Amino acid sequence: MYSSYDGFVARTMGYTTARVWGFLYFYDWVNPDPRRSARPTWMLFSGLAGGFAAGIASNPVDLVFSRQQVDALYPEAARRNYRSFLHGLLKATDEGVLLRGSVANGLKLGALCASMTNAFDWCKENSYFFLGPSWINRLWSTAVATSIGVAVSLPFDAVRQRMHTMRPLPDGSLPYNSTWDCIKKMWHFEGNTKYQSNFQCFYAGGQAYTLRLFLICYLSQYALDYYHGSELVSEFWQPARFTAHSGIDYDIHQPFTDGFNKFMMNTYHT
Repeated sequence: MYSSYDGFVARTMGYTTARVWGFLYFYDWVNPDPRRSARPTWMLFSGLAGGFAAGIASNPVDLVFSRQQVDALYPEAARRNYRSFLHGLLKATDEGVLLRGSVANGLKLGALCASMTNAFDWCKENSYFFLGPSWINRLWSTAVATSIGVAVSLPFDAVRQRMHTMRPLPDGSLPYNSTWDCIKKMWHFEGNTKYQSNFQCFYAGGQAYTLRLFLICYLSQYALDYYHGSELVSEFWQPARFTAHSGIDYDIHQPFTDGFNKFMMNTYHT
């Protein structure tokens, strides 16, 4: 009997790294000044673009991990029996399915990145004016951001999981031909009131998904507090080109920096 532990490690490293890198890459692109928050529309763009790119890149890792998770639920004859994560990756490569479900996976990560960060920042900053530096700011802001993230990303996660783990039908065809085909069939056969069902088919497992997402977001903030408090990294850093007296790279037309004020200060400083 194989273990999916190596798949969990590979997925966590690849999935999280790709998601964070994708978001921050596009975020730095639209907001070059690290001391200021981007506009909500730009943060939305950064989240969608970065999350979607990360979802495509990390899809092979996610596909193998999803299959390892559900393999024990299949009858013995239908199991894939991956011996390790690497073995599963090689077998999926032979099948030519490394990008199966990648669109749904990209939309899921894009929805998470585009919705949660902006909602959390807005709630926490506005709550500060009423409650001051209270721990409640972080708690309820994380809860709101998690709720929004679950609402917009869980339907794509359900589609992604089905695309990753589906098996051929008796006639050799696949249940779903694409992400859009999967959404249509789920809505028609499982979300139709004619069959005593509704759109909640897209939110199956929502309780566990919500709890997992909330704990990851909430506990990671305290881990960052410890990291910053141990002086392992400076939270309020700024590149050398933004230093007022360095005389490097001042653009008085750049709206995201204090370039004009620095220019005036250096020009007329006595």
